[in-house]
Amino acid sequence: MSRLLIPRLSTGQASELLVDHARALEEGASPETLVRLDVSGTPNPTGGSPAPIEDIEHWRREIIDRIDGVDTRSRAGRDALGVALGQAIEEVIHPIPADAAHDGIWSYLSLAVFPDVVNRRWPGERKDGQFVLPAEQWIGHQTTTRDRNYLKLSWRRWIILGEVMEEARPRLGENEFGAILEERTAVARNRRLVVAAARTIIQRGSKYPGGRTEFSRQLMKRIAERTGPLLLDIRSDEEILSVVDAEADACFRSVQYRGARRAVV
Repeated sequence: MSRLLIPRLSTGQASELLVDHARALEEGASPETLVRLDVSGTPNPTGGSPAPIEDIEHWRREIIDRIDGVDTRSRAGRDALGVALGQAIEEVIHPIPADAAHDGIWSYLSLAVFPDVVNRRWPGERKDGQFVLPAEQWIGHQTTTRDRNYLKLSWRRWIILGEVMEEARPRLGENEFGAILEERTAVARNRRLVVAAARTIIQRGSKYPGGRTEFSRQLMKRIAERTGPLLLDIRSDEEILSVVDAEADACFRSVQYRGARRAVV
């Protein structure tokens, strides 16, 4: 647990480093050589104790050790990397919430401290004759319209759903996390509702036509429509779970109804 301020990159710094990394990888550089702990970042205007280089070096060593054995050649392995990475960021760096809200710290961690880790999940590709790295996952909201920085999402998913992540076999995947947390942002603001939905997806999703991923999309869509006018803060956990269970039942009834109509036709 650090409770130290994480350095930040400006949008210009982040964009420049991303181009430099893409050029280096295209020329055959090893992803590990992209690490740039010499990059100081921009000062934090709110004050506080900035993380010294010794702490940043420790963050890197500890987190790399924790995720080193994860094989990312399969979808399950890539999902496992995201879970392990989010847990490691929380337990090793333990970002201050107000600091974590600034996109610049995630650009710094992605481009200066853990570029090799991001590259394991989001390597570059050639587009229009040019080798590029995906800015959406390497930088995030600073340079794109979507808040999709890979390290930030991994950490956010862990702090919200960490207690249920280990219950899933197979683990919750990126598509399911997207349906639960990113596609329905109004629902994602209520942690108790999200946890209840995640547990229901884990318990019942495999029985749904299309599997857990399709069930998560349909369930979260229904939950968003149902809970929009409800004041959930005054409801108990049991009442929230009852709402989620009712919408899950409705998902299955809808599938049965569509199947019956096709049979009649």
